[in-house]
Amino acid sequence: MLFLQNGSLLQRSVRHATYVNFPRPDDCSYLHQLPVEEQCEFVEMTEACAESEYFFNYVGYLYCTIGSDREYLFNFGFVLLLCICVYYFIILGTTADKFFCPTLAAIAKALNISEALAGVTILAFGNGSPDLFTAVANPDADTELMFSELLGSAAFVIAVIGGTVLLIQPFDFPPWSISRDLSFFIAAIVWITLKAADERFSLYDSAILIGMYLLFLSLVIWEFIQQRQEMHRAQSLDNEAIARAGNPTHRPMATVNPGAGEQRVTNVPANEGLLVDFCNHINPLDLEEWNDGGWATRTFCLLKAPFVLLLLLTIPIVDTDVERDGWCKMLNICHCLTLPLLIVFVNGVAFITIAKVYIFVLVILVALPVMVVIFYTSRTDRCPRYHKLLTLMSFLGCIQVIYVVAQEVVSVLETVGIVLKLSKSVLGLSLLAWGNSVGDLFSNVALARLGYGKMAFAACFGGPLLNLCLGLGLTLMTKAFGVQDLIADVRKGVMGENCEVYLFQILTTTWLCLLFTNFQGRRSVGLAMIVTYLMFLIFSFLGEFELIHPYGTDHHPDPNGG
Repeated sequence: MLFLQNGSLLQRSVRHATYVNFPRPDDCSYLHQLPVEEQCEFVEMTEACAESEYFFNYVGYLYCTIGSDREYLFNFGFVLLLCICVYYFIILGTTADKFFCPTLAAIAKALNISEALAGVTILAFGNGSPDLFTAVANPDADTELMFSELLGSAAFVIAVIGGTVLLIQPFDFPPWSISRDLSFFIAAIVWITLKAADERFSLYDSAILIGMYLLFLSLVIWEFIQQRQEMHRAQSLDNEAIARAGNPTHRPMATVNPGAGEQRVTNVPANEGLLVDFCNHINPLDLEEWNDGGWATRTFCLLKAPFVLLLLLTIPIVDTDVERDGWCKMLNICHCLTLPLLIVFVNGVAFITIAKVYIFVLVILVALPVMVVIFYTSRTDRCPRYHKLLTLMSFLGCIQVIYVVAQEVVSVLETVGIVLKLSKSVLGLSLLAWGNSVGDLFSNVALARLGYGKMAFAACFGGPLLNLCLGLGLTLMTKAFGVQDLIADVRKGVMGENCEVYLFQILTTTWLCLLFTNFQGRRSVGLAMIVTYLMFLIFSFLGEFELIHPYGTDHHPDPNGG
């Protein structure tokens, strides 16, 4: 093969691609430079093409199963991929609305923490941890794609998702809290911009970046503790004032016959209506939505019903706003087995052996006794005290499902970028950034619609800051440890500076808008955030198609005359 055997041609191509916006031979988009009959082999042999594969190989489906020479079938397959991507969005929205948001509300209520703290910690970690673990686990990944993806995701989450939250539910900001979030984010962006300007990032630079996030988290927790102490002091003063005023007259309490209540409870069998309750809870169709909707709504319900059924059978619902907090005895007993099995199979560890026993067998052996204990210590008509423990299971299950589906969205969007011949930088800041942020989008928007706007908006800063400081910091720290001088080489790509400048602009502009509105989160502020993001996208794509020069483009001609 010419592109594999001819080393000089490969070197010239790499050197030429450095100065001109052409794909490099180690980039999957390079397949467009090859004859049609060689594209499939290139896809199968190139590591960059395999990076876009999670569970399904969409690039191989288009260029090997169909083939770009069959134009009509290829276009049909491309449209089919877009439809699949839309279905993934439906799945993410359903998971966020029906499972993730009630679970987060239940956790915040159980821990008795504020919306802002829950958004910066629990929701931010839930949304950002999959991307964080992925970045840290792949320290040798292409830094150009990593920079544009992390910075592009931060821009999308802050501007678009944060702006959408304000459009849905305007609210007043605590001046100190929002100023703290904005100042730390601006400091992180400035630090990255200055230290990576020469495409080198030292171990010390990474440590400072990680320290910024740890300091930010410490301040958030300290502020919450201070507010809690002030609340307790105010409550104590109120109690003292009431005591000085004299004891209030208490109404006589009605006598209750505990024996009658206990008799009533014991007369009802513990497993009364067990199967009926199970069948009611696993119904994947919303009957109210079905009865009130037209043919389009009913078609939509039928399309998402198979996946909703799978979610109901694997993830427990813990919702303090519904009857029995969502407890269903038989279904929750099943969750003790189905959810751990889902996690080990999805992560590919089910057939790893420990002491010559498969992990999935160990899961079954551990889950069965737990299921038996729950069966004999619980009732159908009311939830047990340990039902709150299922909140953690629900949280982990939702993160797992959202991560898997979001990764499939990323795979589809990477394939779309390859077909549309987008560069890595633009692919990272647009399609991949959107794909990686789709979980944040559906979670935060669903929370805002349910009235938890402060939690959602706080997560729009906490999640990207977590990914940027810890994800980038730990990854570059790992790369630095791998070289003798403890300095990692980084490549931001032609759109790296674009993202940095825009993030600095959106953060400072948002801060100024809030100062002018006395920290009122108005819809106009949210709309301005979204509009500036659209302007940033237009600028980036104009640079991609070489109509203008992006900040990161080398404006000098190719010295090799290529």
